[in-house]
Amino acid sequence: MESAIKKFENDANRDSKASYPAVKFGGFEWREARATGTRFSNHTVLDLAQRSSSPLEIIFAPLDVPNPQTVGDLIALYKLHSIPDAFISERLHNVSHSFGTVEETEGYNYCWFHFVCKNVPVEEINGVKYVGNRADGLRQADFTWVRSAYCLKTKPGMKTSSCSEATLMVFGGEKLLWEKLDVLASSTPCQDILEDPYCLLNIVFEVLYSRIDNLAWDLATVYSKEEEKILRSASHPVLAAAGLDFVGLHMLSKHQIYLVEATEAVTATLESVKEHHDRITRASTSETPIVCETRARFRHRGTLFKSTYLRLKSLEKRTQNMINLSFNLVTQADSTIMKAESGSMKIIAAMTLVFLPCTAVATIFSTPFFYLHDNDKKSLGMSPYFWLIWVISIPLTLLVLYAWHRYQKLLAKHLFEDTQPTSAHESARGIRTGGFDSSVSSGPMSV
Repeated sequence: MESAIKKFENDANRDSKASYPAVKFGGFEWREARATGTRFSNHTVLDLAQRSSSPLEIIFAPLDVPNPQTVGDLIALYKLHSIPDAFISERLHNVSHSFGTVEETEGYNYCWFHFVCKNVPVEEINGVKYVGNRADGLRQADFTWVRSAYCLKTKPGMKTSSCSEATLMVFGGEKLLWEKLDVLASSTPCQDILEDPYCLLNIVFEVLYSRIDNLAWDLATVYSKEEEKILRSASHPVLAAAGLDFVGLHMLSKHQIYLVEATEAVTATLESVKEHHDRITRASTSETPIVCETRARFRHRGTLFKSTYLRLKSLEKRTQNMINLSFNLVTQADSTIMKAESGSMKIIAAMTLVFLPCTAVATIFSTPFFYLHDNDKKSLGMSPYFWLIWVISIPLTLLVLYAWHRYQKLLAKHLFEDTQPTSAHESARGIRTGGFDSSVSSGPMSV
């Protein structure tokens, strides 16, 4: 069976055989137990392998995707630190929620996870915020992603519950994570971190939370403007329907679905990390304040992710509500247009109704009422019975209009009676089957 490293290499070099310069790595290292960390940069994999080992290291590497420009150096880093195949395989399958552990491999323990989240870049145009990168001309569209991966390698201490060595490898890490770890390196001695290396993962989750929460707020800002525009135009359905952007609304809804998925995934990953941390720390005879603090921070981070998740779910429902309102506005606009057209047809029908009796009488009295005199003047003559047309037509027209008016009133009365219960029994039955709940309070509702 093909190994994950071999498949990773084949996928990267499938469409390219060119050679690329060596990848430069950066990070932080702690040389002594009581000393703080120092920053390093522009190191190749060969530099990392040849330098003297440090008890604590943090290495920033490129994103672990099959890229011909980085594949050689990434594979060398994998082999240098004996990274498990399962970590590499997850990236090949674009896993968004996982947490893996391997214990006692050549004396080291490994834990890792991958992070995938929908990117929602927001830009402001003429004072209005939109989702940027309008791919293919679609409004509110974006097809980019935020991805990263983390692998923590630790070596248990011989006589204490703390670790003797630890290495955190960050693939595709953000600038904010670098800044926070830089502060940690300049202020925290090595022995404090080795007492519980999982405090490094707590900083990672802090940065991931900041990323997801900012994306959620940016998306909410864009949506709020769309929501306000629709609500303000709802009083004029015809004009509102013409300005509705269904593609944009559906794109915003799609972004929300992806962010909800990412939030649920990272929350589940955090829960797995917390359970693993609890298991390995409770196995020791004593729990230090640093271990307890890390555990408390994990719990707090979980509540923050939950808060963002609830906000995204609320935003998702609001978006669906606006989509439903938009469809209703279109329906109202169509109904208004149909009513206008129906009114025009009624006018035409009424005009036909007015002239129908006269037409009928004139047809019945087919004898000409106007004729030319048979003399040299060719004068126009009128029959002495011409008045019979008006004597018969006018009363007949009034009779037809009265009959039509009575018919309209009777029809409206029957329609009204058909919608009302005919007895007390049917009235009670209608309440039970019509969806009314007698337990609903008539008092003010809480918002």
